[in-house]
Amino acid sequence: MIGAGTFINPLLKVLTTVAILVAVYFLILRPILDTTENAFETVAPALRGLEGLQEATPGAQRAAERAARIQGRQADASAARTKAASRLLGCITDAGGDVAEINRCNQRFPVSP
Repeated sequence: MIGAGTFINPLLKVLTTVAILVAVYFLILRPILDTTENAFETVAPALRGLEGLQEATPGAQRAAERAARIQGRQADASAARTKAASRLLGCITDAGGDVAEINRCNQRFPVSP
């Protein structure tokens, strides 16, 4: 009796622990690992596509700088037109309805469309 009880109980405990660990691996860990691997396989092509985007970034940066310069020039031109229109309006107001004076104002302060 001494040999059977001291050997079988620990053996059953070890086998039970191993069975629980195997069940946890196959029922919980393996599906999680498979899902994670599939997710990485799905995301990897998208990440490779981002590498190409980094190469395109300098060109996009130059285009943005060019657009900012063009916008600045347009703002300056608009301000100049507004100033010319204000001068023309002031001259016409000072003309007091005199047609000849208004024509001279239009010649002195031309406002291009």
